[in-house]
This record gives sequence, structure tokens and C-alpha cells, in this order.
Amino acid sequence: MTVKYAIVADDELANREFMVRLMQMAGFEVYGAETGAQALAFAQSVERLALALIDHQLPDARGVQIIPKLRALHPEALLVMATMHDHRELIDEAFSIGTDIYLVKPHGFMELFRRVQEAEGDYDSLRRMIMDQYGPRPYRGAATKRVVS
Repeated sequence: MTVKYAIVADDELANREFMVRLMQMAGFEVYGAETGAQALAFAQSVERLALALIDHQLPDARGVQIIPKLRALHPEALLVMATMHDHRELIDEAFSIGTDIYLVKPHGFMELFRRVQEAEGDYDSLRRMIMDQYGPRPYRGAATKRVVS
């Protein structure tokens, strides 16, 4: 059986340790990172990354800066941007740069754990999802502004 590598990058120790434990319980070999640089260094050190959970606000970078770099390194990885910000503009930006799951903390942690376990390595059904206080739902694309003439 191949090893499933995951990264959990969050500068808040409690969040990072909680998600590392959950992902370990889901069968991943997990690396906990405090910065974007640490997350990218780990991603470069493994042949195949299965999952990365990246906090939107890390000490050295924003999640929307790290996600495209991870996508380039590991095109098949399930990329999760985690944040406490539930703003439509940020959600749209996150999906436009390659995010698979937009997770609003702390509500989405357990949902992500459940969904990853149920997927058993086939993450296609999890792509383009929002996980927040309202539960999981598909991302339906950027909101369009209606012009009234």
C-alpha cells in the first residue's frame, strides 16, 4: 500500500495539532507546518502529495499564494484552504487559483475528516466544495453581477 502524504499548515498550534490528528486517523502520513515555506518544502520533498490543508493567513504568506504552488507541484492533490473568513470574494478567489475545498474554521474540520474517510482515496467528489457552518455544498462559481438597464 502506498503512503498517503498530507500537509496541515496552520500557525495556530491547537488547529494544526487537531487537524494533524484527524488526518492521521484518516490514514495519512501528516506533516504539520507553521508557515507556507515549511509546507512548500515538505511538498517538494515527497513524490506524491494526497492532501494539503493550508490556512489562509500564515505568518509568511496567504493561502491564495501557496495553493497555486502546491497545484503546480502536485496536480492531483486535494487542496483545502482553511480560514475563518466567509467572504464571497475570498471564496471566488480561492477557487479561481486551484483550491478544491474552501473550509471555514472551525466548522469544516470534522466534515472534512468524515468526507476524506468516506472517499477512500477517490477525492473527485470532494472537489469544488465549500464546508462551513451550513454544512458541505458545491461551489457554483463566481457570483455574477446583474446589470439593470
